[in-house]
Amino acid sequence: MPTLKRYIPLVLAGLMSACLQLPEIDTGSPTRPDAGVDPADSGTPSTELSVTITAPTGTFYTSGAVDLSVDVRGGTPEVVRLFKGAEELATISSPYRYTWNTAAEPEGSYTVTARASKAGRTFSSASITVIVDRTNLQVASRSPAPGATNVAYSTPIQVVFSKPVKATTISDTTVSFAVAGVLAEKTLSLSSDGRTLTLVPKARPSLPATFSIGLSNGITDSAGNALVVPSTPWSFQLPHWYSFGGPVEAVVGGTTPLKDTAMALDGQDNPVVAWSEEVTTGGRASIFVYRWNGNAFTPIGSALNGTAIGSAYKPALVLDGSGNPIVAWQESDGFDENIYIKRWNGTTWQSVGSGALSAVNDTSSSKVATPARNPSLAMHGNDIYVAWDEMNAEGFSSIYVWKSANGGPLTSAGAYGGLVHAVSGFTSATKPSLVLDSNGQPIVAFQEQTREEHAPTNIYVMRLQPNGSWAYAVSPFVEDTTSGYVSGGLSASTGTTLARDCSLTIDAQNNLYLAWAEVSYDDGPNDIQVFRSTGPQSWERIGSPLSAYGGYTYAGQALLRATPSGKLFVTWSEFDGMAETGYVHLFASYWDDKAWNSLTVEDGLNQSQKSSAHPALVLDSSGRPVLVWNESHNALGSDGGEYAYVQRYNE
Repeated sequence: MPTLKRYIPLVLAGLMSACLQLPEIDTGSPTRPDAGVDPADSGTPSTELSVTITAPTGTFYTSGAVDLSVDVRGGTPEVVRLFKGAEELATISSPYRYTWNTAAEPEGSYTVTARASKAGRTFSSASITVIVDRTNLQVASRSPAPGATNVAYSTPIQVVFSKPVKATTISDTTVSFAVAGVLAEKTLSLSSDGRTLTLVPKARPSLPATFSIGLSNGITDSAGNALVVPSTPWSFQLPHWYSFGGPVEAVVGGTTPLKDTAMALDGQDNPVVAWSEEVTTGGRASIFVYRWNGNAFTPIGSALNGTAIGSAYKPALVLDGSGNPIVAWQESDGFDENIYIKRWNGTTWQSVGSGALSAVNDTSSSKVATPARNPSLAMHGNDIYVAWDEMNAEGFSSIYVWKSANGGPLTSAGAYGGLVHAVSGFTSATKPSLVLDSNGQPIVAFQEQTREEHAPTNIYVMRLQPNGSWAYAVSPFVEDTTSGYVSGGLSASTGTTLARDCSLTIDAQNNLYLAWAEVSYDDGPNDIQVFRSTGPQSWERIGSPLSAYGGYTYAGQALLRATPSGKLFVTWSEFDGMAETGYVHLFASYWDDKAWNSLTVEDGLNQSQKSSAHPALVLDSSGRPVLVWNESHNALGSDGGEYAYVQRYNE
């Protein structure tokens, strides 16, 4: 034990001596900026250094030289070196700056660090990244495409670059915008990744117009490489009305006339259109239904007929909650005309109801035909409503409204087989226009004779009551010689004039709006009359009667639609009054709470020298009017045309 005790001090002394002779170890951890003085040893200098690359910082792009600056604190280093990766780039002295010419370096990404040595220890900075890029900036794509002639105003104006752009080089100096050759104000924005530039006009210009965008080589990437300006100028045309493709027809290459266009919009505002067209020239007509797929109109299923021999006309069209079309039409079975309704289930067309729809027993022993015509459709939830006019055996026609609940059988809406009559006695009512209020209750407008054996027709609007009866939705005007209204319904004239072809619409507040064609004074030309309900018992005119031309031109086929908030749009056809060489033109206007404003030019929406007929009007989710119609080369108009056209107001 004494001997062991004697060795213990010697061993401890040896260990202490070994510790004192160990070399300095570089921890590689920078110290705080005030590390030049050891706080534990009042004023004794520290050997800890803080090394920082102060310029550039983060990631730096260059196509040439890069100026590097290093800050060293905590003492005076014996040497400071710069490294790119593991390779020494340079040894630098105070004030520790170096210009690195990357011209000889391959393009790519380099990690740069600074290292300072003192008293046998080395201290490293945090690294930065230098990206050497000498490839010119280019345009990857431009939208709309240069030279495009049918551009929607809502289409974003964007240029995508081949790599990120230096944001400070995007300005009014490097990007120009002109409308019809005149510089216009715009807003420029660059995406977060620096690759997509979006241009938005500060004010909507008048259309049609040509937009031109200029890009200069003052635009650079982050490394300073200039934009290679495309050799193809960037300009495109925005028409007054945007076209969904070109002319539409089902039987291509023939001379099969089409007519009676109808339309609805799906949840993405894509048009679904229906029309009647001969399957072969001079042969039977079928109903065709097509959908816009973003590039073209494509058929939905096969052509529709309700009989083996009859021709189908006057389609009405709605979409269910899944965007599938439901279409109704009139068709002869060889003896009589009936209404047929089919819906698309995603793979095929299925009949709604048992087939031919007729409210009158037209197979009686008398064998008198009772044609059912002019269907109008409306839908609320899964309930389908259809209205039509049908003649009885005595030769007088009435309005009928029926309902299919949840796609089930069709049954009458209200008492007396769904019959709707506004005037007592033997008067004929025709051409219904059907809407549903916010509770899903049907309201129907139509034209009807004012009294027995009296040819003039007025417009009536009837609503289904909870007790199953039909009553005036808004009472018709009574006779008032001072205001010019006559008893028995809505009329624009005090004379024996025909109010006809009405169009009824409703807004989200259940306000009713009504348009029809009628002369504004005795022996005058037809104008478009527009009225609205002002409470449960009255109507009032909206603006002046509508007509695109002065003199004896004839306006007709009015269609009226309201946005949920009640903004109104109306469209109609009108003959231009040019004897023998004239045509029927299509017009559209909107109401701004003070006056009607035209959305068409002098010749309307016609495709050159043709006559427009049977327009259908719907409003998309942004409140923009969308129109479909057919056109004929025949002067003075025609029931049939060679093609259908679908266009949306360009805003």
